[in-house]
Amino acid sequence: MTGRILVWDPPNVFEHQRCQPIVEDGVVRYELRTDGQETVLRFTHRGLGARNATGFRGGIHAYLDRLEAYLNGDVLPDWLARRRQIVATRGETP
Repeated sequence: MTGRILVWDPPNVFEHQRCQPIVEDGVVRYELRTDGQETVLRFTHRGLGARNATGFRGGIHAYLDRLEAYLNGDVLPDWLARRRQIVATRGETP
């Protein structure tokens, strides 16, 4: 995988290009903003076609679940098991 950093504005925004031979090039963006006592993460991944975006969705969701557990001091869910659960719930092909 290759790419370049497009936006670097710590601690608010990190955006990078994602170039992989097996999928379309894309742009991934992480934005943090304060909402009262909480911090909200907005994650976007632009540039993927519908088929590839569907394939990425379960894995990204599972990673974000692990991040939430880590930040809460909880046991990290197994990534593969969580991804399979998400994909099955949505009726998608793993």
